[in-house]
Formats: sequence, C-alpha cells, structure tokens
Amino acid sequence: MRVVLLSWEYPPRIVGGLGRHVYHLATTLASQGVKVHVVTKDFPGAPEYEESEGVHIYRVVNYPPDIPQEDWVPWTLQFNVALLEKAVALINDLKNVSVIHAHDWLVGHAAASLKHAYRIPLVATIHATEYGRHQGHLPGPMNKLIHQIEWWLAFESSRTICCSQYMMEQITEIFELPPDKVDVIPNGIDFDSFRRDVSVDLYRKKYVPAGDKLVFFVGRLVYEKGVQTVIEAMPLIMQRIPNVTFVVAGSGPHLNQLKSLVAAFGLDEKVKFIGHMDTDALCAFYKAADLTVVPSLYEPFGMVVLESMAMGTPTIVADTGGLSEIVVHEETGLKFEPGNPDSLADAMLRILQDGELSRRITSDAMAYMGDEYNWDWITKRTLEVYRRAEREYEYRPRTLKLCPPLPSEATG
Repeated sequence: MRVVLLSWEYPPRIVGGLGRHVYHLATTLASQGVKVHVVTKDFPGAPEYEESEGVHIYRVVNYPPDIPQEDWVPWTLQFNVALLEKAVALINDLKNVSVIHAHDWLVGHAAASLKHAYRIPLVATIHATEYGRHQGHLPGPMNKLIHQIEWWLAFESSRTICCSQYMMEQITEIFELPPDKVDVIPNGIDFDSFRRDVSVDLYRKKYVPAGDKLVFFVGRLVYEKGVQTVIEAMPLIMQRIPNVTFVVAGSGPHLNQLKSLVAAFGLDEKVKFIGHMDTDALCAFYKAADLTVVPSLYEPFGMVVLESMAMGTPTIVADTGGLSEIVVHEETGLKFEPGNPDSLADAMLRILQDGELSRRITSDAMAYMGDEYNWDWITKRTLEVYRRAEREYEYRPRTLKLCPPLPSEATG
C-alpha cells in the first residue's frame, strides 16, 4: 500500500497535537510496511525533501505575494495551491497511490482536488471543529467559512476518522454524515518518551518557591483551553493552601488576556508563564507537579491527559468532550464542571490535600491505559480504514452541494 498524507504541520514544524499525531501515524505506518509520503509546510532549516524513519517528506513554500499567517483563510488557501502543486508532481511520479489521507480543513482544497483529479479514495481525519471550538456558535464570516470547509472535506471523503465518541456524535450531527461513514480511532502517545527518568530539581527551583505545591498546565493558549478558569480558582485554593504555584506551559493568542487576568487577581508571583518546552522539560514538569489540570471548555480528545498519566502525575479534567471518555471519575482522575472555578477549586484541593487519593488515582490511571492508546494498535485500525476506503470506493463527479445549516439555525 502507498499513501499520501497531507498535513500543514509535521516535525520539526509542531504547532499543536496534530503534528505529533501525523508524525507517529506516518512513522508507524512505515514500520508496518506501508510506503508513506507526507506533503507538508516548510520550516526554517528543514530540507525540501528528506526520507526519515522510512517516511518520505516533502515540504512546500507558499506562493507570492507573502500573506501573513494571521490572515488565516487566505494564507491557508494559498498554502493549498502550493500543496497541490507538489502533490500533483509526486502522484504523477509515483503513479500508484492507494489512499490520500487529509488531516483537518487546512489541507481540504488540495485533498479534494487530488481525489477528483486522480480518482483516488480520500480519507479525512477531523481533529477538531470550528463549531466545537466556539461552543456551538460561529461568531464571524471567517468562522463560518472554516466550518463550511470542514464539512466539505468530510463530505468529499470516502471515510472520516475522528478521535472520540464525542467527536463522532458532533460531526455526524453538524455535518449530517451517516454514522457508518465515520470511524472512531483515539489518539495515542509514545509511551517510552513519557516514561523516562528526568531530573526535576532544575525546573522546579527555577519557577516554584521551595515548599510550594505545583499545579501544571500545558497546551496552546486559546480561550477554549480554559486556563482562565484555573486563574479564577487560584484565590479560592490559596485560602486553604497559600503555598501553591500554577505553571502554564505553551503559547498562543490568548496569552496577553491571561496575563491581564493574573494581574487583576494579584497573582503575578503565583502564576508563571514559561512558553513552549521540549519533551525533556515537559517530562520534568509532569514529574515535578503535584497535579496536572486540563480545564478545557472544548476538547475533542486530550493528549495531555495520557502524557500526565504516563508520567505518574495526578490529573483532573473538565467533564467535557474526549476528556470525559479518558478519565474515570474517582478512579483514574477527578472531573469538574467546565468553566466553573468553584468546582475546579474543590477538585484541586482534594488532590493537593489528600496524599492517599493522589497516589491511588495515579496508580489506577497507569494500569488503566493498557494498549488502547498504543500507536501500533492505532495504526492497524487506520490501515483497516484505508482498506475499507479502497474496497468501497466508487468515483462520483464533484457536485455543488451546500453545507447543511447548524442545529441552532435549523431550529431557529
């Protein structure tokens, strides 16, 4: 089998979890005998073409004129032109491609064009939705356009993959997909990377005063990740445990608003923003932390939960989305009401004040993870989807079909 994966990020370009997902999928596919070709965005210092870990990687630059990435939709459409140019030359050269696998709307136009031009089955992974990121609302024209492209990619695909039952229910509803077209395959992690021995003293001494409890968050700093809820909960926690520090790892457009909120609460000494970190530093913080908090308002899956569990760190999560499917309340972690600082503070205090509870849920979490989130298993499931897409593929000419109305629009 030969597959072409389209993704806007791939190492060393890592913006979020999507790039890591595509990397692990591609390299594991290659290890299982699949011929894998990844077409992706360029990155400073990375070669235009390389073969790494059995994967053929092709990186593209955008066409002129230079469009800043902040102009999200025009930038993406321009990137798709460059992606299409590279993929056309590649498929012409390869001549025999079994499946095109597109990851999210950012490669949707190129993916659908290649499907129709070469009559190759298209598999799409929907990692998240614009509808979900905005809690069921599309506030502006750009959001509505992204939603329409997401729907179109799912509509054009032979098979659609998502990472949780929550996501399946969402996309079958808002995109009006038949459930039989959707396959649920969870994300995974490289367990060996998150079971390493790391020295924690250097990192803890740099950011956390001696004797303080350490609460840890890692993720992209956007509103839907819910970091603001933790900041709002901090004064409630400090009434019971004054010596606590909240360390926030990651970057994103919500950073300045979060810093303003910290200042408004007078928490400048208790909340530390430390930016992006490599795997060694990330593992060190997991190991040093008294708990990891995942306070998302919207979360299709929740890779951080698996990482934290693998490192043996007590974990509490918002009771929403894919997080609710990973964590078993009172057994492998604690859940709290999304966006509710009082509920969050109660859960955090239970972990920080009860050592026996902390040890028990950590032990149970590590035993619970099993093989379900293993990349070998995930890749075998993905291969089954590819084979089904091949078997069932029947070419149909592209037609003009309108995106269905959102549930709120349909009901008025």
